Amino acid sequence: DELKQMECPSCGKLMTHGFVAGHWTRLRWVSNDKSKTIFAGSPLRKKVDWLNAPTLEAVRCQQCKIGVFRYDY
Repeated sequence: DELKQMECPSCGKLMTHGFVAGHWTRLRWVSNDKSKTIFAGSPLRKKVDWLNAPTLEAVRCQQCKIGVFRYDY
């Protein structure tokens, strides 16, 4: 999978593969840090599992503190 082989866009080193774990039932994208509700913004996953928190496949560079993840799958 191309995500597992992704290099950091900042330093060029191979990024570490893992997952972004959600809280409650939603992960959402908001354009500012003023949102105080889980209902603001756009959902990052169409499928909602009401019994489990969502997880998204991701990679991160621990040195540069950059993360990349796929959503809506």
